[in-house]
Amino acid sequence: MSSTVIIIGGGLSGALAAMQLAQFPNGPQVVLIEKNPELLGRGVAYHYDFTHQPLNVVAAGMSLFADRPLDFVEWLQKNHFKYNHLIDEVSPQAFIPRKIFGDYLLENLENVQQAAVGRLQIRIDEAISIVEFGTRKTVVLASGKAIHADHVILALGNFPPADIFKRDNPLRDDPRYCANPWSDKVYSQLEGGEAILLVGSGLTAVDIVLGLLLRKFKGKVTLLSRRGCFPLPHDLSHPAFQINELAVKPPRQLLLWLRRLIRNNPDVPWPSILDGLRPHTKKIWFNWTVEEKKYFLQKIRPYWEIARHRIPEKSSSLLHSMASAGQLELKKGYLVDAAATDSGIAIVYRAGQQDVRQVFDKVVNCTGPESNYRKVRFPIISELIGRGKVTTDTLGLGILCTPEGKIINAQNEIEAGLWCIGPMRKAVLLETTALREIREQAAELALLIGQQS
Repeated sequence: MSSTVIIIGGGLSGALAAMQLAQFPNGPQVVLIEKNPELLGRGVAYHYDFTHQPLNVVAAGMSLFADRPLDFVEWLQKNHFKYNHLIDEVSPQAFIPRKIFGDYLLENLENVQQAAVGRLQIRIDEAISIVEFGTRKTVVLASGKAIHADHVILALGNFPPADIFKRDNPLRDDPRYCANPWSDKVYSQLEGGEAILLVGSGLTAVDIVLGLLLRKFKGKVTLLSRRGCFPLPHDLSHPAFQINELAVKPPRQLLLWLRRLIRNNPDVPWPSILDGLRPHTKKIWFNWTVEEKKYFLQKIRPYWEIARHRIPEKSSSLLHSMASAGQLELKKGYLVDAAATDSGIAIVYRAGQQDVRQVFDKVVNCTGPESNYRKVRFPIISELIGRGKVTTDTLGLGILCTPEGKIINAQNEIEAGLWCIGPMRKAVLLETTALREIREQAAELALLIGQQS
């Protein structure tokens, strides 16, 4: 009798895990649970709303299958007629709208489900609890039903940002404040000429700016961040620099080593050298001490993310064009105070040594996903942490687990049959949100679990 695997979360991580397990020879029965039918096979990142916002990776890097690297490109060529209004032509170096990648992902999930002949079941429901039932686990659903399984995979994806206002600040309930940047509330009730503040200037803020442009927004957008920098644009003219061997060094020494490497290779753009570091980051992060990780997070990470997480050249040009036209302003600073007024939300921010007060019609939190799971308001996570089945890491990056995704409980023991995939592994892997990493994790999970079925 084959085993049963329940996957909680139907976005990219959950869909890839389900597809890999359902295709594993003589593998387990798979049940994929997603509470929101609109997020099935899409998650937040590839939702229907992102009709024009582009992926931040070229089409050639977005195949769901490692052994077929051009699968997405070939799918686009086959289905181009559906998207003539969105993309002029298909090329491996094109940045394709996110919604289209979501279509590709959902179609492949449906194809695997049909080919699996009953081995992959999809349920639209919410998992609210996991309890032991003999040697197996029981997932309790919001509908009142319960499913028994040998393995449970948490594939919960990214959570909304941590709130930028204190718990007792009434602004948290103000309709002019958007705590979650991935909701329709961001664009609702806009007349088109408002003054909008985006707190943060990373990838999320760029998506919001592009979304406003698509809606013919003519007002003023202000971005506020501690570093006051946009993500850098991709340079597609140079591949990743080849770094074959790399000894693990403390963060400061690694930074000095990178500077020397850049200086010694003047013909190679420095972002390409950073790209060459990517295959080694998992090993580096895993072997650093807690103090070394803290140093990286406090001193280096802001600059690393600006350079590491880049955007299409077209998106970068649009930002700079808006800035030149006075429609967009990027400010370096941080929030000090905020209050609701009749005319808008009054924000006080520190810029250098000076406090500046400015009133905005709408404020959007674009500070990036919350990764401290003790602050996440999600029933099943709160329940598992409360029972000691899941525990958070000391740096607030995610949960304790092995690199392979086996969850470590409050007794510092592996919780048998409980796994995680995707952003939940950030504490142990650091880089675990891109398709490339999640695709590898899904294949590895299928091998580890499939062999036990």
